[in-house]
Amino acid sequence: MQNRQWGSQTPHDTQAIKPARSSRAIVGTVMCIVGASLFVPGIFTVVLSFFFTNTTTTLSLLITGGSLILPGIIMLIIAACFRRAARREQANLARLKDEGHSFSAEIIRTIIHPEVRINHSVSASVECSYQNREGKTCLVKSRTFLYKNHENYSAMVYVNPIDPSDYAVEVFTLTPHVKADYDYR
Repeated sequence: MQNRQWGSQTPHDTQAIKPARSSRAIVGTVMCIVGASLFVPGIFTVVLSFFFTNTTTTLSLLITGGSLILPGIIMLIIAACFRRAARREQANLARLKDEGHSFSAEIIRTIIHPEVRINHSVSASVECSYQNREGKTCLVKSRTFLYKNHENYSAMVYVNPIDPSDYAVEVFTLTPHVKADYDYR
């Protein structure tokens, strides 16, 4: 049995925020690992075939190596595309943070993309609303990020002052931050 006594909490110090992880960056990293895991043994197998004189063994090693190298190269190319897209998203966000206006956004809808699932997270995007400087309500949509059903999220919108259709939504994970007098974990 665990004995826990929690201290008092005030609303402003009960939660810490951190940016949500980009789905594209995670998919790119995973595909890079899988591609390298296929490519490297494939190269090793092809190189190993040069040390045998038996044509059947050589041919078998070359076919095996080639059948590992080709999907490895394809996976590495796809991974590079995902990673480049993630870098572009980050560069656009950094540019708009520097040059644009920032607005606190209200998440009005979460769109889950169940095709990408990593552990207990799925890929998702959010639709948000925010009030611009003229007091008009604007609707925007975020890029994909890894979504966990039990976590809370908030969002900030960064908008180009000249072109309001040039925007980036940064989604944050709200993690509980509890001040404890005693913690008996």
